[in-house]
Amino acid sequence: MNLKNRFFLSLLLAAALCFPAALLYAQPAAGARVDARKITIGDHLRLWLEVKPGAKGNTVLWPKPDTLYGLEIVERGKIDTVQNADTYLLKQRLLVTGFDSGRYYIPSFAFKVMDKGGQVTELYTDSIAIEVATIPVDTTKAFKPIKEIVEVQSSWLDYWKIILAVILLVGLGIFVWYYFYRNRGTKIPQVVKVPPEKAHEKAVRQLQELQDKHLPEQGRVKEYYSGLSDIIRTYLEERYGITAMEQTTDELLALLKKQTESRAELRKVRPELKMILRTADLAKFAKASPNQEEQNACMTAAMEVIKRTQFKPEEDAS
Repeated sequence: MNLKNRFFLSLLLAAALCFPAALLYAQPAAGARVDARKITIGDHLRLWLEVKPGAKGNTVLWPKPDTLYGLEIVERGKIDTVQNADTYLLKQRLLVTGFDSGRYYIPSFAFKVMDKGGQVTELYTDSIAIEVATIPVDTTKAFKPIKEIVEVQSSWLDYWKIILAVILLVGLGIFVWYYFYRNRGTKIPQVVKVPPEKAHEKAVRQLQELQDKHLPEQGRVKEYYSGLSDIIRTYLEERYGITAMEQTTDELLALLKKQTESRAELRKVRPELKMILRTADLAKFAKASPNQEEQNACMTAAMEVIKRTQFKPEEDAS
């Protein structure tokens, strides 16, 4: 076999070895790990959640647990993104503690990954056993007796803070009396009460302010859609009392679909809300960059939602 054929055969062998590895690297995967398997009551351990969504453009629905079956979440870090050549990694750090001794299990976390075609893949992490131990106490030592109360000699210097505070209060009182005595003939201007801003007025003002910032033109697409989603969710909370900020997009859309006839307008604007929230999720979590036409469509849809669900005069009268 000549040198040319050997070189060609080597290239084919290298491509065959790299191709399965590339496919495996692009597959979605989820994992969980901790920095300690055993802690003392009240101590903290760090729990990391990591998800590889696969190809860029996939959307990940992240779980938000409050408790871990006997363990408490003390702090929840933000979700960080680590970019790679063909994919990316999402990471979050949770600070966990326990206040009762025993053996506990951090449960398996479920992640839903949706690709560009709308197909959903569920990923699960492994459960992790954690042991919470008590503080050891030496019971062989005798109890010490309670000591008598010891009187401590004091002087006026021990109360200098109180004395200084009294002097300052007296001085302030004299100043206030003198100020009002000197200006007793001055008329106090009347305070004009400004009516509180209604939910739809506030939302329209915030949308206009967001549009005036021109964030997409500055490359800040994620910040633009985060602001747009927060404005719409806050409006739904203030207008209808729905906990929109604490729910995922799927949970919120499902709740809107179940609204009664008294809130039929919410069901009618559900398509507009779906477009806004889905596009915002893609921009925030999948690093998507909607074009100018899609940006205008989302802003128009947001204005339309507020217009069709704003307070009516008969509601104000009631």
